[in-house]
Amino acid sequence: MSPTLLAHTDAWFIAFVLFAVMIVTLWLGKITGSRLRARNPANDKYSEASGISALLFFLLAFTFAMSGSRYDTRRTIVVEEANDIGTALLRSDLYPANHRALFRNDFKKYVEARIAFYNAGVNETAIKKTDSLSQAIATKLWERAAFLSRDPVNFEATRQMVPALNTMIDIITTRMYASKERVPESILIMLFFLSASCAFIGGYTAGRKGHIEWVAEIGFCFLISLVILFTLDLDRPRSGFVNLDVPSQAIVDLRQMFGKNE
Repeated sequence: MSPTLLAHTDAWFIAFVLFAVMIVTLWLGKITGSRLRARNPANDKYSEASGISALLFFLLAFTFAMSGSRYDTRRTIVVEEANDIGTALLRSDLYPANHRALFRNDFKKYVEARIAFYNAGVNETAIKKTDSLSQAIATKLWERAAFLSRDPVNFEATRQMVPALNTMIDIITTRMYASKERVPESILIMLFFLSASCAFIGGYTAGRKGHIEWVAEIGFCFLISLVILFTLDLDRPRSGFVNLDVPSQAIVDLRQMFGKNE
């Protein structure tokens, strides 16, 4: 599925546009309420925004929890991948020295490819390139292990290496698809619509009352936009300020497992 417009738009810009829209709808609601009050001042019945506010807060909490959960999942997968690579690398020591050297050389290239995969950021071309390179090196490692498994001398090494390589290769796909999992845009659009509607009704209610607390209303719009900003940021670990730098360091640290001459 190709990325959509919202996925390509900076979270700060989306939050700013939403804040501006909420201010405009707040003002429109105030104007509408004031005009209706001027036409029929005796009728002091007006709509409260408590119902739609409750719905907005519920959807905000639901969306934020969804983004947080997916961020935790991505972070866990990165650490698991580092552990899987480290396990497979250690098991290459079970082979004779000549095969061990070949394994470790390929593992070193593989680690660098996985580091480059994260450093690619939001560059889709670089992401695909580094992912393809990772897959190619992993295939080479698997083919070597499969070839050596035909020799009974390598039985114990093969019994240990094959499951480790299988897990290491599988988590490539897991990590790739976890990075693509986003909060559905239909939910985000509904969230934007409810935010604007809530601002409008707040302004309308204030207009029917005859006065508006601008500081409180603008502050409300700002806080809603800020929560949505953090929600979007959590959902974009490659571009947000809440990123995966710390867990990704686990893969960078794998460089220490190689000697200077390797």
